Amino acid sequence: MKGELAFGITAAPRDGTERLGPAIEALGYAELWANDTRRGAGLETLAVTASGTQRLRFGVGVIGLSERGPRSIAVEQRDAVAAGLPADRLTLGVGSGSSRSLALVREGVAELRSLLPGQQVAVAGVQRRMCELAGEIADTVLLNWSLPGRLVEQRGWVAEGAARAGRDVPQLSAYVRVAVGPGADGRLRNEMERYARRSAAYARTFASQDELVGVAVAEAAGLRAALLPYRAVLDCCVVRGLPEGDRIGDWLAVAEAAAG
Repeated sequence: MKGELAFGITAAPRDGTERLGPAIEALGYAELWANDTRRGAGLETLAVTASGTQRLRFGVGVIGLSERGPRSIAVEQRDAVAAGLPADRLTLGVGSGSSRSLALVREGVAELRSLLPGQQVAVAGVQRRMCELAGEIADTVLLNWSLPGRLVEQRGWVAEGAARAGRDVPQLSAYVRVAVGPGADGRLRNEMERYARRSAAYARTFASQDELVGVAVAEAAGLRAALLPYRAVLDCCVVRGLPEGDRIGDWLAVAEAAAG
């Protein structure tokens, strides 16, 4: 369904993480995504949140194939499933990582499908060639750091790849950074600067869009309207929170405002 809402967090040990999945489900979100950090693994965090949920889907976005190979990722997935993460409600997200290699992603996804038959796989895309490849091989294409106009362009690239492969266009999802409350603009700007320092590709992506990429609002009342242009061009809009703090309550405050 076009315009579904998902919520995204960073992986880390936090008091009360087990409350997050049921709370996100109760707010009406379709999916909960977690990305790896130096503090924690996305699949491990999702396994903690899954207890008590009935329909909520989960996604890890994304594991860099330049850092971890398919066999290592498959072991992580199996461990998370054994810990309670439902495989049939999971999308396993992968990307090129630091390599930017199309061959690495194509071969990595093929091996993951062999190791984990039936597992839904997402591929991260930013530039044209990777978006086209994701259209060829992924169940979900996960975009990142794009304004609505760029998302429309990326959707076209994904569709071209799918057409070449003779398959339906995969689900199009995107992380949309969302900050709400005092200092919202600053949190979004700081996150962009952090990514730009990490990667010249992200720096070019930001420069080409020439404005804050994401949503920053001072009042929660304006958040839903600010998300509508993203939801209009996506199958699933992942509200990737930029909370004021790192407690579960801080993350849920963003989730509640966006679901509002």
